Amino acid sequence: MMIRHWRDIPEQPLLLVGDCQLWQTWLDEEDPDPFRGLLSEDERVRAGRLRGPHGADRFTVGRGILRSILGRYLSRRPEELFFAYGANGKPALAGNWQERLSFNVSHAGSLEIFVIANGFEVGVDVEEIRPISDLEATASIIMSEAELAEFKRLPASMKLDRFFTMWTCKEAILKALGSGFSGPAKNILAMFHKPVTLFEPAEGFKGALAYL
Repeated sequence: MMIRHWRDIPEQPLLLVGDCQLWQTWLDEEDPDPFRGLLSEDERVRAGRLRGPHGADRFTVGRGILRSILGRYLSRRPEELFFAYGANGKPALAGNWQERLSFNVSHAGSLEIFVIANGFEVGVDVEEIRPISDLEATASIIMSEAELAEFKRLPASMKLDRFFTMWTCKEAILKALGSGFSGPAKNILAMFHKPVTLFEPAEGFKGALAYL
């Protein structure tokens, strides 16, 4: 699986039916100012509500890049695009464009991944691998009984990687489905009958891609 930097996208990228392409950026390496004019009014309001040292700028850059990427695929100006949102907040292109492309986005810290698909729904998740104080208790929140029993039998050195593998796979599936992380999520891997692709976008990060 090839993940390319978003600035390498061609003017008229080719995306065949049944295919998807992944792009990435480091949000903190981008200047947010050029992207502000690409956002809709509601997106600018949303950015203004975000707190923290990086929240507003990262949102502005991420949404501006998403618009720029989709604009290339659709041969439209980024600011002309409109989005609709599902019951659990999953964004999609609004209007006739929705029939042509689907997309999904995930970020961990400054790293953001964008996936664009033609002809099917897609979900992506990326996580930074980091220590978790009570790993087994946290695992019990997202894993089924069978998964948790297997997890507990693993050597300690393998548990953190397995946790984030399970986490990213389940998040990617649920994002493809447009669902929230609750209830059936514990058993979603057993219920989902299509493959999930794992990838490592950068050292210390783990990602997963699911499609319908």
